[in-house]
Amino acid sequence: MTRSEISPWKVKQRPASMEAKFVFDSYDDLRAFLDEVAEQAEALSHHPNVSFGRDYASLVIYSEESELTDVDYQLADRIDAGFQKVKQA
Repeated sequence: MTRSEISPWKVKQRPASMEAKFVFDSYDDLRAFLDEVAEQAEALSHHPNVSFGRDYASLVIYSEESELTDVDYQLADRIDAGFQKVKQA
């Protein structure tokens, strides 16, 4: 499988952005995931828009450029890794 086949991210051109929804089995897992997102966003100084409910989080990464850049994809990859970490815990 390629990254695009397994990635939850939907890419949009206008505005240049990526969005994904992550679903959790418990509120505790959701909270752990949000902590992971915050840590990775701080590390890259690039912060997604986040909305969440009891068992899900929806994230949108807006590019600071006219098209998606490496930092946008790095953040998405780190968020994916954080999701996997939480799901395996």
